[in-house]
Amino acid sequence: MNISQIDSLVKLISTNPNEAKALIKLVSVDILKSLGDGKYSVLLDNKTLTAQSDKPLSEGAKYWSQLTQSKDSTPQLSQLLKHPALLKNMQHTNLEYSLKDLRTVLSSAKPENTLKQNLLEHLSVASTKEEFSSTSALLLSLHNQTVTIPLNYHGYFSVLQFKKRYNKKTKKSQINFYAALELLGPISGIISLENGGVSIELNVAFDKTKQFLENDMKNLSYDVDISVVNIIEPLYIANLNSLLDLCI
Repeated sequence: MNISQIDSLVKLISTNPNEAKALIKLVSVDILKSLGDGKYSVLLDNKTLTAQSDKPLSEGAKYWSQLTQSKDSTPQLSQLLKHPALLKNMQHTNLEYSLKDLRTVLSSAKPENTLKQNLLEHLSVASTKEEFSSTSALLLSLHNQTVTIPLNYHGYFSVLQFKKRYNKKTKKSQINFYAALELLGPISGIISLENGGVSIELNVAFDKTKQFLENDMKNLSYDVDISVVNIIEPLYIANLNSLLDLCI
């Protein structure tokens, strides 16, 4: 992997958390129970409250949402997008990298080998079945040429994925990536080298995320093109039934 390319993405998502909260106003809510008539009992910041949704929601699922509330009215959930199962599953690893840790790993001589060694060491001391399975899934992802990293993003649990691919059209290598971030929502895209400089194509799920990132990247020295799309999927989700095929 090209550290200069990855570092460009790390800088882009290293946003000011207070500004992101204030401007994007995304929250993550756990849907506890349907109360009928579009109302749900939800968990938000460890508090249980009743909220109105503009679309049907799944009990037990977690969503990114815009939350609005006028005086003496029921909080309103809108722009809802379900968290990927990947985000929930990886929380059992008890393993998180900071952005600083990520830069250190990716700047090593062989990043994949460094990550693999870290995971094997963590796997050897896993204390629960869930932790063992989640760490094994990270190893399986790495075995399938996709780096999946549990990330501590400004105090929130997030997931970052990278996969190096060859673009037959441009005849150059590129890095595809995916991120599930508490404050920004899901992001995907491509990092490539164009005319000797780094170019990034971003897909985001929310208009306010696009506006925030466009304002936040004014001082960056590389080109970033941002689009709002409806579907943003992880690059790889491990099938734990394939663990027997894992070569370590």
